[in-house]
Amino acid sequence: MGLDIFIVIVYLAILVAMGFLGGKSVENAGDFTASGKRYGAPVIFASLAASYIGGGYSSGNAAEAFSSGLGMTIALFGFSIATIFTGKYLVPGISRFEGAASTGEIIARSYGKTAGVVTGFFAFFCCAGVVGAQMEAMGVVFHSLLSIPPAAGILLGCGIVLLYSTAGGLQSVIAADMVQFILLAVGMPLLLILSLHRAGGIGAVIQATPSSFFDPLNGTTLPGFLSLALTMTFGEMLVPPYTQRLLIGKNHRSTAKGTVASGLFSIPFFIITGLIGLTARALQVTEQPAEAMPQLILQVLPTGIRGVVMAAMVSIMLSAADGFLNGAAVSLVRDVVRPLCPTLSDKKELRYLRATNFLTGLTAVLVALFIPNIFRILILAYSCWSPVIVIPLAAALLGVKSDRRAFFKALVAGLITTLVWDHLLKQPATVTGTTVGIFANFLVFWWQTRRYRRHASQTLQLHCQ
Repeated sequence: MGLDIFIVIVYLAILVAMGFLGGKSVENAGDFTASGKRYGAPVIFASLAASYIGGGYSSGNAAEAFSSGLGMTIALFGFSIATIFTGKYLVPGISRFEGAASTGEIIARSYGKTAGVVTGFFAFFCCAGVVGAQMEAMGVVFHSLLSIPPAAGILLGCGIVLLYSTAGGLQSVIAADMVQFILLAVGMPLLLILSLHRAGGIGAVIQATPSSFFDPLNGTTLPGFLSLALTMTFGEMLVPPYTQRLLIGKNHRSTAKGTVASGLFSIPFFIITGLIGLTARALQVTEQPAEAMPQLILQVLPTGIRGVVMAAMVSIMLSAADGFLNGAAVSLVRDVVRPLCPTLSDKKELRYLRATNFLTGLTAVLVALFIPNIFRILILAYSCWSPVIVIPLAAALLGVKSDRRAFFKALVAGLITTLVWDHLLKQPATVTGTTVGIFANFLVFWWQTRRYRRHASQTLQLHCQ
């Protein structure tokens, strides 16, 4: 076990060193946000994959499979479809927003400065919530793997992420993503293969699993499952860290290829982590779903390999946290502070970016300590994004012409519908407010856009006469 811990410590030290080395090249705000067309398809692919595969999509998925079956795994395919759709149909629209470095800047160019500022606020809260979910997952992982108290694990994980992401910004985050992607792409399949061997093969695991666990409706209703699938589809669609990756690609063709590849990669990855949960259940490594993956690592893998897979699991948590942490800082400073303070100097903007990155990490720790449920934190974060911003943002990338009225009315409709459905109606038929809010946002945006186009057409006809 000492060798395994040593491997994890060396890995964490490498990440911190990369952050400080990257920080030496960060001289302005553009360096911190990695502005400019710097990265090709392989980097976009690996960075996107490392960013979205966090605690919820790995150990959280394994925990759900352990406790209730493959319903969550199947629902997660909605995310895969959304990512592939983004690569094929939305990425080409990035070329219309040359020089933009954030979601708020895209929205501001499409619907006005105020809309961009509002987007910055919602983007910040969404990203901070996702970071909180990853911090919660880190606490579980460090506790299970290294016997560290959960609260101390949260603080340790947060401290590591803050060191390299605050120092080097998005450049250091992407460099870390490359290492993290390799570890998770090797570590998780290796864990499943060796665990299945211990269990007697996939047939033995299936035999030891109740048949209801292969029913996606196990423990829920059809509307509830469809709602969950739609939440997974739209919940993280075009969130700030992912959109940032799209904006820094060398050209839209290579960016599209990298995005589609990351969506395709997620399908087998979700299957692997779901099967890890079922295998942990078959081997009876624990009674606690949240500890299914960590305990499988500790009880099944030999020394040395166990250290590599432990580093891979830690890597999964860090890779999602660092991207969303950077996304939160960029959203608040570039989309809110800079438009409201147009005379802000570049050096001061860089200081604000680093300070926001640091303070957001500390806030995320508080979220993780007081809301101890990964998926609950994720769904709360999603409610600040998908029911209010995704539809207008996707429309802008598709080249749909609309106005600020459509943006704000759709935002209010999506937000109010989500809050009423979740908190007043208490999620009838187990359908989430996020799902209903997305539909409300879409309907209002579509209706107002039709009115805008009709008015624009009538105005044009009057000018021609």
